Amino acid sequence: MASHGHQQAALAAEVAAGFREAMGRLATGVVMVTCHVDGKPWGLTVSACCSVSVAPPLILVSLSEQTASAHAITVDGRFGVSILGEELIEVARFGSAKGQPKFVDDFVRGDGDGAGDSATPAVARALAHIDCAVVQSVRAGDHVIFIGSVANVIAHLGDRPLVYYDRAYHSLGASTALGVGPVPDETVDSLLYDYPMPRAFARVDHHFVGSE
Repeated sequence: MASHGHQQAALAAEVAAGFREAMGRLATGVVMVTCHVDGKPWGLTVSACCSVSVAPPLILVSLSEQTASAHAITVDGRFGVSILGEELIEVARFGSAKGQPKFVDDFVRGDGDGAGDSATPAVARALAHIDCAVVQSVRAGDHVIFIGSVANVIAHLGDRPLVYYDRAYHSLGASTALGVGPVPDETVDSLLYDYPMPRAFARVDHHFVGSE
């Protein structure tokens, strides 16, 4: 019995290591999730962020349940997402430092530079800041997924996005574009890429044929 338990533990560890390695191959953007802790601006750097819906505009972030950020967002019901460009790499490093307080007073916009409409701290010179109200939170493993309704967006032109890949930060050069998109009018809405429901499928001559 003990041997079986050791085998299961070893397999779980192997799967976890493989999962971390696989996710390291997924290049993502870098954002700072902002909130208020003790009444002061606080920011945590994450890559687990994506759009959920366009109508209505929804976005999600995934945070460890034990973080100060997750606790503050649960209490306050709001969070911000500042999308970081490569010139803000030091801000990203600050927000990802282990075991350190993450008060970001020195990095956020003031009332006089366009942040007045945001209820959450907005990182100065971020590519964009998305101000959100929590509409749903879901516990998933040791994390909490917060789904936010977009209340306001502050955009900033210039700079190139900061990219996280293989456990390191990277810049996205202007020459990296392949010049190919899924559709001419690309959007975050997956409905453009898939069939609307309901739809029945039948296999004919080794090809899938769709019918309403």
